[in-house]
Amino acid sequence: MHQNQLDFPAFPLSLLDDSDLEPQRCYVPAAGDSPGTGWCRCHLSDGSYAVCWVIPRAGSETCCFLDGMVTSSSQFSPTNQRLVLLEPLKLVSCLARIPCVVTVTQELLQRPQVTLEDLEDDVRVFLRHLKLTKGCSVQHRRLAQLGIASVEIIEAPGVAADECFEISRDAELLLVDTRLGTPYPLVSKSKYLPYSFEQPMEDLEQLLEASRSGFFYRFPTTALVVGPVGCGKSRLLGEFLRRHNCNCFYITASQVLRSYPGETEEELRRIFKAAETFREQLQPLLTIVILIEDLELLCPSSSVADAKNSSNSLRISAQLYKLIDALPQGIVCVATSGAPESLHEHARRRFVREVSIEMPTEEQRKRLVEDLCQVHDLELTETLLDHIARNTQGFVMADITLLMRRVQQEQLTKNESNVDQIFRQSLLRTQPSASRSTDVRVSKMTAGFEVIGGMESLKRTLQVSVLAGLRQSAAFARFGLSLPKGVLLYGPPGCAKTTIAKCLAKEADMTFIATSAAEVYSPYVGCAERFISRIFDTARKNAPCLIFLDEIDSLVGRRTVSSGGGGGQVQLRILSTLLTEMDGIVGGGSQQHILVVAATNRPDMIDDALLRPGRFDKLIHVPAPDVDSRLALLKLHAQRMPFHENVVLEEIASRTDRYSGADLCNLCNEAAIEAFQRDFEATEIELQDFEKVLAKQKSSLTQSQIDGYYKFAYRFL
Repeated sequence: MHQNQLDFPAFPLSLLDDSDLEPQRCYVPAAGDSPGTGWCRCHLSDGSYAVCWVIPRAGSETCCFLDGMVTSSSQFSPTNQRLVLLEPLKLVSCLARIPCVVTVTQELLQRPQVTLEDLEDDVRVFLRHLKLTKGCSVQHRRLAQLGIASVEIIEAPGVAADECFEISRDAELLLVDTRLGTPYPLVSKSKYLPYSFEQPMEDLEQLLEASRSGFFYRFPTTALVVGPVGCGKSRLLGEFLRRHNCNCFYITASQVLRSYPGETEEELRRIFKAAETFREQLQPLLTIVILIEDLELLCPSSSVADAKNSSNSLRISAQLYKLIDALPQGIVCVATSGAPESLHEHARRRFVREVSIEMPTEEQRKRLVEDLCQVHDLELTETLLDHIARNTQGFVMADITLLMRRVQQEQLTKNESNVDQIFRQSLLRTQPSASRSTDVRVSKMTAGFEVIGGMESLKRTLQVSVLAGLRQSAAFARFGLSLPKGVLLYGPPGCAKTTIAKCLAKEADMTFIATSAAEVYSPYVGCAERFISRIFDTARKNAPCLIFLDEIDSLVGRRTVSSGGGGGQVQLRILSTLLTEMDGIVGGGSQQHILVVAATNRPDMIDDALLRPGRFDKLIHVPAPDVDSRLALLKLHAQRMPFHENVVLEEIASRTDRYSGADLCNLCNEAAIEAFQRDFEATEIELQDFEKVLAKQKSSLTQSQIDGYYKFAYRFL
């Protein structure tokens, strides 16, 4: 029988409703060129194979049915595969010692007095009537009932590559090693992307090396893997277990938590006892790892656990601490946590090493998107890759995967071929996990300095002091300069201080967080300070980020003024928290930079501690617009409003002395209303409409107000 090239859809043999079907059978359609009967390697389209007795089957089907008992790997599955090749095999009898590796399940370890001899007997009896090849894997539901997930044949002495063999009665089965199957939640068929995992993987490998060397034999070998939700903790650990072939006992809260007191502790004792039984009686060669997912659910801090469940959680935590402390040498305990601040302090102390997965940097996000696009056959330009990397601050691996899924859905549902436009639209609708899990609103600005009329001197100041440092970080470092931590915008009301902060965030490609005193203040003691801390914590997760504090004088004020009781004490506590957070900002280049921008109409009410260098480094006066700025503002309004040709903007700009930007906007709106009242069918705003409004509308600013801001600016020259 020669090799047969085929192309049939493959399905499991169990789909055939026939109780008399024998195992290791492959039924192919009977046709004019159908292969003959015999033992073959049945190769599938994904490169895997099954060892089967091939039988042509008469019928109307144009597909094949094969049994997956003896295959190339324990992960074999004919689903969504095609049978592409039949490789004939000669049947021989093997008389030599046959080394094998047995993968067991945790159910086997529940049997009393399980031994290697019993395991060898079970495997020998089952394999006696099977046809095997070198390197094949055997799995079956009857083996699973015995607690055996799979049996891998390592070597078959005297058997050629084109031969299959059956174990003779005199042959000896040599059990080389026993292993524990990888838990299903940690099995991933997707490509492993190492970006942002390099240092955590190195730390875990050092932990494994320390366990194998026995250097810390007096202490349990433990590690706590921390990182934000969706950053890939389980993916990292799954790759770590696969790479080092570790035997893993998997523990989750849903698996062990029970309704009645004492049952959860019993379940924990059962799993730890199974690990010790596996080590002592089955003697595996590879490291045993006990993995606890989401440790904060089992050991919550005393402040998180409510009074009703505190006693139950304390019992569970105490039992887990005792089990971890009593771990023998050779068993590694690794736990994960997405909220380490919610862990009980005793639980955190039990884990000697803490492995942290950081948020991916801009370059890492770019590489992630590039590799995921290759997997999904999407071609992106370098410009689009840079745009996605810059605008995905705060995105973890799960968020980037969600973005790719949305792009694919848009392509399928709308039949859109413009990948660039799909990515940009999907990016606007995808919110990172770091901002979804908090009550702090994080947004991306879409308008830059072009929406601000005039103020050229102010724009140049911001470009030199802030934007140049972010865009030319190497040049700043060459001169020994550091990026400013804070910018205070002060000036008359209605002069676009808030708009400037939003445009600055867009020009610097920063995420934007805005807050005010109304959002911060709370009737409960400590809530305001906690909210300030949450703002800065969210900013670090979404760095580079701009935090905008509107009306900062009402938020903190001066200590000399607000030193009384009541609300003054709240302001003092908020001021203290703000000073501490601003001093704790670590400047690490544009990737980690956090810029605090505050706006105020009362700069004299700001505490001196905030105005010193190192906090608000730049004090920028936003003056009332001069003639040129007012003209630029009117031209911006002329782009959205139909002005008649008799409206001379230069003349209106000269007649609106001391008008703020808000006053000019109100002037144009009132003129539009006058035109509408004059004629419902009017299509343009004429000069007479402006004349009527100018006659009754005055500036909201006085000269003494404007001079007061210049006097304050003179103090810091």
